[in-house]
Amino acid sequence: MSNISSRRRNYLLTPHRRDGLIEWMKSMLMHSFVLDALDTTGADTFSHFEVLIDEHRKMTDQYLDDISQNDKSTFVPSRLKQLVPQVGTFYTRLPLRKAFEAYNQKYGITKRRHICISFNEIRHILNLAQIIAMTDLYKGGKQAGLLPPLAPSSGGGGGANYVTKEGETDDQAIRAWTSMTVTPRRDSDECDDSQGSGDNSPQERSRNMCDRSESLAIEEAFSLLPDRTALPGPKLICFDGDQTLYSDGANFESNPKLAKYLFLLLKHGVTIAVVTAAGYEYQAAKYELRLSGLLAYFKEKGLEGDDLERFYIFGGECNYLLRLGADYKLHAVKENGPGGWMNSTKHMSEAPGNWSESEVKSVLDMAEASFNAAMEDQNMRARIIRKKRSVGLIPKADEKITREALDEAVLRIQSELDNSKINLPFCAFNGGRDAWVDVGNKRVGVQVLQSYLGVPPEESLHIGDQFLNTGNDFAARSVCPCVWITSPEETSYILKSILRLAGVPLMAILNPVDYEDKKEVNGTEDKKGIEKKVDFDEMERRTSRLAMDVFTGEMIPLQSQSTTSTSRDV
Repeated sequence: MSNISSRRRNYLLTPHRRDGLIEWMKSMLMHSFVLDALDTTGADTFSHFEVLIDEHRKMTDQYLDDISQNDKSTFVPSRLKQLVPQVGTFYTRLPLRKAFEAYNQKYGITKRRHICISFNEIRHILNLAQIIAMTDLYKGGKQAGLLPPLAPSSGGGGGANYVTKEGETDDQAIRAWTSMTVTPRRDSDECDDSQGSGDNSPQERSRNMCDRSESLAIEEAFSLLPDRTALPGPKLICFDGDQTLYSDGANFESNPKLAKYLFLLLKHGVTIAVVTAAGYEYQAAKYELRLSGLLAYFKEKGLEGDDLERFYIFGGECNYLLRLGADYKLHAVKENGPGGWMNSTKHMSEAPGNWSESEVKSVLDMAEASFNAAMEDQNMRARIIRKKRSVGLIPKADEKITREALDEAVLRIQSELDNSKINLPFCAFNGGRDAWVDVGNKRVGVQVLQSYLGVPPEESLHIGDQFLNTGNDFAARSVCPCVWITSPEETSYILKSILRLAGVPLMAILNPVDYEDKKEVNGTEDKKGIEKKVDFDEMERRTSRLAMDVFTGEMIPLQSQSTTSTSRDV
């Protein structure tokens, strides 16, 4: 089910499902590939991309400065804007040459003679460049706050000692990134995005052991730091839900590796926010069900205090803000009054605190009418549901709607709302098996969090899987750096890369030990090598007793679960 949904959301063979910047980069690199010169010219081509992006950033900043002083200032497009009219804002430099060289060293793409560099490989290189930029390593030299490298301890027990060197540069971290365990690079239209393969082969067990060892190595490295050491890198990381933190239509139940990386980021000063299209208003239990395994992991690991309170969920894209409390449950953040998130962000013109209920109703009325017309015109076996801040077009039980029909419905309502006199922000998107119109969007959601938490755009990062113009992550591009993934597996790899490039060495302190098993050392049990394990199988068994229609939020008897459709993208 998740595999089908992922393919349908990331299908790249139609004009409205293309990314202009990546397609342009691919066309430029094609010349070198055809001439069999990618090995000698590829890095220089990425350097040229860097120059064009730097120029675009400078001209954009200059125009914004001019417009603030003179309303009649004329916009002069950069060379990149002329080549790629769809290109948006870059909040940081992108060290593309460095990222390309590291990626090429790891995967040898310039040695290929029959297969040119792909859309997804360029996407991976852009992701890596963004992470390098945000971990403050690209400037070179000794960085303030950069974690010093680790050297293996002589004790042989998996411990490690910090080694400080003058003039430490990012090259060591980049080289170490290339030595990380290779994650399967699956194309977005072919990947199996389930969180567990069920494969119990020796190879799979060996890979899982390595993943656990690397995770524990990161945790051990962080345990050597003084308390409250801030992680060099993004201060706010926002996540999509489906296909980013968990498989499409599923809950976060059994992904201990991803749970550990989120736990470590929270422990070291990073604010985590799930910015989700799921709108259950302030019914916290329903959001908790979707994140059940993750919250159980936090509780089992003893996350506490300020670390807990740095975990947020923004429901309805930007409508319902909740925060994790000391009881490991989600609680509504006060909207109004002193310190209320709506009051605090009213200075933003598009903030929810400034919306009128009459305009909200107008958006929902238009969306409902448009979806009804699309459903009738295309003979869809579907139904319409309406919530307080959204309208959904969802398949009837045991039916499915074609990707083309969903895209038509989404593009139709996008055009109608764009041409209307309504000024509210909105998001019309294809969720894979359904289509939705939300009042508000993830641009507003991320901006509200940035303003409420006091985090500037260049220190924020949004990770999601829907960055095409029929997806609901698309809007976030205009307010912060973004990383485009296609599965929870890629999300795990991105977070591991952030930790690694922030200066936490993995391979230097690895032991070929299954840390979840007890180890006898000199006839005694080695307590250091044993991690307190969260029983995700038990957690999944417990939560499977509950069933919820993820479209409506209605709790339903377990025996009816098979008749419910997959989730909207959250």
